[in-house]
Amino acid sequence: MSTTKFGTEVTLPSDTEIAMTRTFDAPASLVWKAFTTPELLRRWLLGPDGWEMPICEVDLRVGGKWRYGWAQPDGSGAFEMHGEYTEVTPHSRLVNTEIFADNPPAVSTVSFVEEDGRTTMTTTMRLVSQEARDAVLASGMSDGAGRSYERLGEVLATL
Repeated sequence: MSTTKFGTEVTLPSDTEIAMTRTFDAPASLVWKAFTTPELLRRWLLGPDGWEMPICEVDLRVGGKWRYGWAQPDGSGAFEMHGEYTEVTPHSRLVNTEIFADNPPAVSTVSFVEEDGRTTMTTTMRLVSQEARDAVLASGMSDGAGRSYERLGEVLATL
């Protein structure tokens, strides 16, 4: 399977993985900064239009924790995710656990590959089973991520 959501290619590398790839017109150092700085994350990591990110905590180091929370402007529909960083290689690779609601933890790996001033960012989420992977796909997560990555491109253009 390979689909494109808001300019982001979504593929299934294995029975338990979802990969999302997008290329940005920015150097890896800038994409990394936008991906790891709370003030910038709050501008683009919003999923579908109309959401806000009132919680954005990042302790960017191996063993450091992260926590994100989203809600509608009136506070309704609020939900959170959290995890721990297991690998932090600036401008190149970020690996963390990802815990959402009562779901088993996933592992997310983000790679940043720069070529000629453009950066291809690939986020690969590894889940515990094919059923878990398929449930995440069915949730519309790739649509929200695609829209968020589209917004990330817009934010990068202003930096």
